[in-house]
Amino acid sequence: MSKCRVGRDESIVFTLPDASVGGEKRRSETLAREHERVLVVLLRSHYCPLSREIVQSLRDEYGSFASRSTAVVAVLPDSVERGAVWQRRYELPFSVLADPGESESGDDEAASSSPSFGTFEPYADYLQSLPGGALFRTDGDELRLIETVGTDGRQSFPSIEELLSEIESHDRGETGQRVGPRADTYGRH
Repeated sequence: MSKCRVGRDESIVFTLPDASVGGEKRRSETLAREHERVLVVLLRSHYCPLSREIVQSLRDEYGSFASRSTAVVAVLPDSVERGAVWQRRYELPFSVLADPGESESGDDEAASSSPSFGTFEPYADYLQSLPGGALFRTDGDELRLIETVGTDGRQSFPSIEELLSEIESHDRGETGQRVGPRADTYGRH
């Protein structure tokens, strides 16, 4: 698993439509009050087979995250309607947020080959490829980025065991040297 450290003071505030509850708004402040950590999984597209496998794996192991006071939130750079399809098909116990970028044209082929997020675009820029994730800790009503997690390959994602191990390392206060790309290596220049 490749990880990149980013500034610990970096926080995110968002209000995005949640496809899992018919498009009602989901707020970062609510997640921060209800959990100690939030794992945000940035998915490639509605059509991506790997993204579909990831949400099913997260669904199957959701109890392991919940027992560690960690919310799982999937984010699609797509519409609420497409996220709702996943919710119905896979019966996900976590939120699927719709976060399409401003340049979203509605062209299915373009959207599946180069997704663009809105709110989460800066975090996607930290990753070498999608899908990837961002692990946040809570600080009052705020979500503060701990690190981004991903892999070096385009067709892979950290295993559930690796993600849980990372969460546990933060519980133990381990802050040793991280292996992998640094935030300033990728993304906007």
